Amino acid sequence: MAKKQPIKNDDATINFRISKELKAEIEKKAVEKNVTTSAYLRELLEKVHNGDYCHHEVIKSRIYEFLFSREFLQLMIWIYSKKINSDKAEGEEELNNYVKTLKRIEGHLPNDLVREFDKVLFDIYRIRDDKYNKYYSFHSYSSDGSRTFSLEKVEKFLLNNFKLYMFIGSIHQKSKYPTN
Repeated sequence: MAKKQPIKNDDATINFRISKELKAEIEKKAVEKNVTTSAYLRELLEKVHNGDYCHHEVIKSRIYEFLFSREFLQLMIWIYSKKINSDKAEGEEELNNYVKTLKRIEGHLPNDLVREFDKVLFDIYRIRDDKYNKYYSFHSYSSDGSRTFSLEKVEKFLLNNFKLYMFIGSIHQKSKYPTN
């Protein structure tokens, strides 16, 4: 355990009773972090008070809620189905629902995947605004790949728990230490 810092006369103190089991658990965590019990509790209470303690869990929950939402799952199934049959068979309301879901993707997925889903969004706009276009092209090959939706990139991200965990951590860091 780290050397205890002397208490200054101007430091406020709070005393309260806790169970022996909880005290032992707190002391164990403090030893793991190589800090005094007081320093550990002070840092923990400051995080709880300023809202940082649960912030990571809130971000994780928000992202999971979106990725496992009915709307996102419907969008992914629709995208897969368009790989098999690119004909436009959807009504205006259905397309509008996909557009709403696609617009919510930013902040829930990494930027490179947001750009992939933008290809789908722009193709929906193209089909919706042009009476004569009856086929989606976001799965079609383009020489530079700029218009082709990469289902493989999305699959690699969604099927890799480590990548998802790292993304959630990066969102937490960005919100904790904003650059602008």
